[in-house]
Amino acid sequence: MAVMASEQQSGRVLMVVGTVVALLIGVAVVVAIQPPPVFDPSTPQGTAQGYFNAVLDDDDDLAFTYFSENLEERCDDDFRRYDRTGAGRVVITRTVTDGDRAELDVVITVRHSSGPFSDGSYDVEVTLVMERHGDRWLITELPWPWDLYPCKWEPETESKG
Repeated sequence: MAVMASEQQSGRVLMVVGTVVALLIGVAVVVAIQPPPVFDPSTPQGTAQGYFNAVLDDDDDLAFTYFSENLEERCDDDFRRYDRTGAGRVVITRTVTDGDRAELDVVITVRHSSGPFSDGSYDVEVTLVMERHGDRWLITELPWPWDLYPCKWEPETESKG
């Protein structure tokens, strides 16, 4: 009799554990399939989202619409030919807004071919610097992926006369 009671108790424990595991898997699936948040385009976060969507879609013309006029003028056509096919995920980790200036810290997960000692991805941390221009936020400093291939920098010269 004691053996039968022990087997029944073990069966109940296994059933409870199995139910908990099934619930955890269900919650994980629901969380994993949630769509990313959509930010208001008139916010710094919305500007970052629009910019990175354009970059990941390999649409340089659209990506450059998120640049300030000064930054866009410094970047020529050769500058736009950069392969971003490895980027996979972008997460905004911090936003600081001070009047008409904003800084967003962003973590970009880049996928690459994996080897025997690699998981096939790495994270790049960047800071987007933006300024408000009218009703839009525009990127004023060179963002990823172009930060690796800088645009021309033409410092202002003082006129001597």
